[in-house]
Amino acid sequence: MSMSKPLAHLLIWAGLWLAPLIWAVNMQLGQVLPYTDCRRSLHAAAITSFLGAAITSLSGIVSWRCAGRLGADASSRPNTVSFGGGVSALSATIFTFALLMQGIAAMVLSGCEK
Repeated sequence: MSMSKPLAHLLIWAGLWLAPLIWAVNMQLGQVLPYTDCRRSLHAAAITSFLGAAITSLSGIVSWRCAGRLGADASSRPNTVSFGGGVSALSATIFTFALLMQGIAAMVLSGCEK
């Protein structure tokens, strides 16, 4: 089954646009959720960070696999496609690491340390 060209390019660059978006949303939630964590001991900031890390790493895997699949196609430009997949996967890895560190910090701190 062949996917459409715009969808394929969107998936190749998913690690480069989706990972920073998830990280930015998590940063904003990190300003609000510690108050909830302090009142109820939910660790909601940690949960959202780890969930974001899972989605971000998945976007990197999708970028890498989609670039490998389209790079094998003779009609596309394999150098550009493989470069896009590599940059997207590396970007997703960096943002996954950042989200994991934010999740670990949210587990260590309860939210009441102000």
